[in-house]
Amino acid sequence: MTTNEKIAKIRELMKRDQVQALIIPSGDPHMSEYFSDHWRTGTYISGFTGEAGTWVITTEISGLWTDGRFYVQAQNQLAGTEVVLFRASEPDCPSYTQYLHDTLPENSVVALNGKLFNVDQINQMKDLFTDKDISIDITKDYGNDIWEDRPKEEFTPVYYLDEKYSGKTAAQKITEVREALAESGCDALVVSRLDNTNWLFNVRALDVPTSPLATSYGFISKDSAVLFLSLSCLSEEAKETLSKNGICVKEYEEIYSYLENLNTQATVLCDEKEVNYMLYNAMEKNHNLMLVPGTSPIPMMKAIKNETEIANTYTAYLKDGCAEAEFFGWLFEALENGETLTEWDCSEKIASFRAAQGNYVSESFTAIMAYRDNAAMMHYAPTPDNCKKLERAHLFLNDSGGQYYEGTTDTTRTFALGEISAQERRDFTTSLKGVIALSRQRFLAGSTGSDLDAICRGQVWRDGLNYRCGTGHGVGYFLNVHEAPPNFRDRTIALEEGMFITIEPGVYTEGSHGVRTENSVVVRKDIETEYGQFYRFETFTVVPIDTDCLDLALMNDEEIQWLNDYHKHVYEKVSPLVSERARKWLEKKTQPISR
Repeated sequence: MTTNEKIAKIRELMKRDQVQALIIPSGDPHMSEYFSDHWRTGTYISGFTGEAGTWVITTEISGLWTDGRFYVQAQNQLAGTEVVLFRASEPDCPSYTQYLHDTLPENSVVALNGKLFNVDQINQMKDLFTDKDISIDITKDYGNDIWEDRPKEEFTPVYYLDEKYSGKTAAQKITEVREALAESGCDALVVSRLDNTNWLFNVRALDVPTSPLATSYGFISKDSAVLFLSLSCLSEEAKETLSKNGICVKEYEEIYSYLENLNTQATVLCDEKEVNYMLYNAMEKNHNLMLVPGTSPIPMMKAIKNETEIANTYTAYLKDGCAEAEFFGWLFEALENGETLTEWDCSEKIASFRAAQGNYVSESFTAIMAYRDNAAMMHYAPTPDNCKKLERAHLFLNDSGGQYYEGTTDTTRTFALGEISAQERRDFTTSLKGVIALSRQRFLAGSTGSDLDAICRGQVWRDGLNYRCGTGHGVGYFLNVHEAPPNFRDRTIALEEGMFITIEPGVYTEGSHGVRTENSVVVRKDIETEYGQFYRFETFTVVPIDTDCLDLALMNDEEIQWLNDYHKHVYEKVSPLVSERARKWLEKKTQPISR
C-alpha cells in the first residue's frame, strides 16, 4: 500500500470506532529515542525515517510534527503524499495537541496507544481538551491492525556489566537510589526508561539498534529490587550475579500484573515524564500503592560519571580516534587514486574500522555520511540505494560513533575533498570558533547549559545565522548516545563534575552544504576562589580538524594556539597506534598553522 492508501485504511477503522483523530508518536513503551522497528508505526505509514516525529490523522488531514533537524529530510520523504509537514520548532507552529483542540469538534474522540505516552503527556492532553469535552481512548494501535508483516520486538542475550567497566555494582547503585527515595519521603520507584534500568542493574543486551540495551522494567522498594526482562535471554551466570546483588528477575510483561497485585503498602515516586500511562493505570488500580509525582533520581546519578567510567571513556575515544584516522587515511588515498566512492561506501568502511578495535559492540547511532547539500540535513543517513557519489570538491561531513565496553562515542568532522567556496570556508571557521570558545570557557559552579550556550552559538549569530538544534547533548556510558539531563539549553540543571556532553555547533544551508565540528567533553573541577568553585571542560575526542577549511583571517592568536595544541595532543596519542597510511594522514593533518 502507498502512504495515502495506508492513511485511508486507518480512517476506515477510525470511522468504525467513531474516532475523530489518531496520534502516533515516535517512541516505544519506555519513552526511548532509539527503539526497535516494531514500534516504527509512523515510519511504516508515511515513509519518513527521522528519529523524532509525531503523526496525527484526522478525517480531514494527516500531519507530521517534527523539529528543525528533520525539516529537509521530511520535506523530501513526504513528497507526493497527503501528509502535511508541521515545523514544530517554528514559533508560529501550534503543537499537535493544540491543533487537535482547535480543529476538532466538541465531544470528539482522540485515539492512541497508552503505552507510548507518558503520564505527563496524557494529563496535559486531558487538561487541554476539557473545555471541548474531547475524550482520549488509550487502547488503540491502528498501525498494528494494518501492518501485516510488523517486525516482532527484539530480545537478545542479556549480560551483566562488570565493575571494571561500570565502576559500581548494581547493589551499590540500588542502595544509593533507596537513600535518594528516603530523602524524598518515598520508599519505592518504578524504573521504565531503558537506559535507567540498564544502568541501575548493570545489564546490557542488543535489543535496540545502536544502543546496548536490554528491554526491561525495574521496581525498587525498601526491601526488594525486581528486574523485568526476557528470562529466556538471561544466562545462568548473569542471573546468579544479579541474585548476589539482591535482584529478583521476572518476565518482561509481568510488570503490569505485578504492580496491580502488589500486596504490600508503598509510597511510590512516580516520574510522570518516564512512566507510560498503562503502567500508571496498573498502579492506580492497586489501593496498596500511594503515587507521589516527582523526578526519578536515576538520570542525575547516571549523568555524573564515576572515575572508572571517565578513565574508560578516554580509552573509548582513543580507539575511536584510531578508527577515524584509519578511515580518513583510506578515504583520501582512495580519492587520490581515482576510485569511485559513495556516502554509503564511507558508512560501511568506518564501521569496519571501528569493528577492528577491541571491545567494540556496535555503532552508537546510524552514521551520518553526508556530501555537499546532503549535509544540510542534520540527521541524514545514506542507504545503498540513496547516496551521493563523492567528488574532489566541496565538503564531506562524517558524524558517527561507536559503542565499546569502555564507553559510547560521538564525533563529527567536516573535511574538504577539494576546492571549497568562500562561504563554505567562512561557515566552517565560524562554527569551529564556537567549539574553541566553549571548550576554553571556565564557568562557576551552578552554571546551567543555557548560561553557556551563547558563548558557542554567538559565533554563528555574528553572521546572522543559527542552527536549529542544541549546541550539545549528554552522552551515556555504554548506553544511549543522547542522554539527559546535560545539555546547553536547560535553564534548571547545573553542569556538574563528571557529566559528559558534546560541543557541536554547525551551519546548515539547504541545497548547498552543511558544516559541523563536534567534540565530546567531561566537566572537571578547575580553580576555587573567593567567588566559589569553577569548572572547565576536558576534551575526550582525538580526531584532527581540517585546517584546509579555515579562513585564518577570522581567527585570533588564542584560537590558533588552541588548535595547534589540540593537534599536537591528537598526533601524540593516536599516531603510535595506527597503520602507516593513517599515521601519514595524521601527520599531514596535525601540522601547526599560523597566519
